[in-house]
Amino acid sequence: MKINRAARSEAKTLFRICRSEKGLDEARVRQVVAALVQKKPRGYLQVLGRLGQLVRLEVGRATHEVVSAVKLEDGGKAVFAVLEKHFGKPLAQRAEVRPEVLGGLRIRVGSDVWDATLSGRLEALARSA
Repeated sequence: MKINRAARSEAKTLFRICRSEKGLDEARVRQVVAALVQKKPRGYLQVLGRLGQLVRLEVGRATHEVVSAVKLEDGGKAVFAVLEKHFGKPLAQRAEVRPEVLGGLRIRVGSDVWDATLSGRLEALARSA
């Protein structure tokens, strides 16, 4: 769905209102959405859609995810501590165990992915051949 410039601008302004010094404030997001739904200004569905996209991007950007083949000894606390030191405090942390990665770690912070898994290296080798 194409969104007009005014709706995009309004969503960006509302998103800025939802942020605090510490990051995205969930209570503010709920208040802004409730007020927007109650007033129902022209094009409010487009504004809500774009605001939802911006919130999802922010949450994804502040989520640290670690994937390994076996359960990490400390539950990934050491890896998360390094990520937190470098990227700041996350909104969410996820440690997954996926045996199909064979070994190593895959770390994802927002849209950035660092793949040091054996399956990732084998796939890269297969693509290069």
